[in-house]
Amino acid sequence: MKTSDILVKKSVFCVFDINLPFVNLTEMVLGMDDEQGRFVFQLINKYYEDISAGKASYAGDAFLENLLSEGKDPFEKFVTYTADEIHHLMVNNPEIQQGSGIFVWAVLGEQEYIVFFKLNYQAGFICQVEENGLVSWKRNNKIIPTASKKLTEFLYLNISEKTVMISGTECYVDGEKTNYLASKICRLETGRSERETIEAITDAIAETIEEKYESRVPEKLMEYKKTIANMAEEKGVLDREEITEKIFADNTDAAERFSEKMEEKKFSQEPLQISGKMERRLQKKQKIVTDSGIEILVPLEFLKDTSVFEYVQDETGKVCIMIKDAGKIIP
Repeated sequence: MKTSDILVKKSVFCVFDINLPFVNLTEMVLGMDDEQGRFVFQLINKYYEDISAGKASYAGDAFLENLLSEGKDPFEKFVTYTADEIHHLMVNNPEIQQGSGIFVWAVLGEQEYIVFFKLNYQAGFICQVEENGLVSWKRNNKIIPTASKKLTEFLYLNISEKTVMISGTECYVDGEKTNYLASKICRLETGRSERETIEAITDAIAETIEEKYESRVPEKLMEYKKTIANMAEEKGVLDREEITEKIFADNTDAAERFSEKMEEKKFSQEPLQISGKMERRLQKKQKIVTDSGIEILVPLEFLKDTSVFEYVQDETGKVCIMIKDAGKIIP
């Protein structure tokens, strides 16, 4: 997403500190000409369509539907409620880290969102000059991470489509390990993340190939990776029927076994939408990993190119990988 595709309507900053009686909320005006504005825009871009986040939807008599429909300003209602709830949970559950909060009401692309980031404090040093003029480092346990650091707690609430994308961080709350942003704040059960979904599908494909293709296993494993990447690039979706047709058309038993595995994993028959981030990930170099610990990164276009790679499996199941044309070895 480009910065020009983000329109910020309102933003609120706050501090989550158990030593304070309540959460102070400060409305901020964000622009690309100031440090805070650039920082927030970076965060929105970085975690939009995050492939590791859980997904859920709400409608009807769902808690979020009722919360956002109260009053004229759904953003103000969500901010006040969420900040108070997190502060209350934090006081009684030390595993919920203290930090700084950012709430943003924005239009991303053409859809309206409420976005929340919780920047958990990290320990670090600050440089200071003592009264005697000497420079020293002082330990500070309330440093906000930079935009390049991995953020562990965030939430994108799509008001237009009534869907939610939530980071998967879990901690102990009231004696139970849970994703409190999902279960306690939004009161939703999240489904698999996009990453988990793709991994489950590819695991089912790989397991089926290993069970049903015998001597052709190495060749078929490389073939399916390129097929999946091409499907994501060409159509932006992964469809169970198309996967079966393109990968297992040469083996009826394998097609049936793959279908069984998908049912066991409780996958929907509906096509799976692929985000831009996941599509780019599938197009990257693929890693070949052996049980002996050897790892080889292979550009996607070479996976089925027999003039570059050849895979041979003997009767014991061991695989020989021949690199026929590696070009020059780069120091």
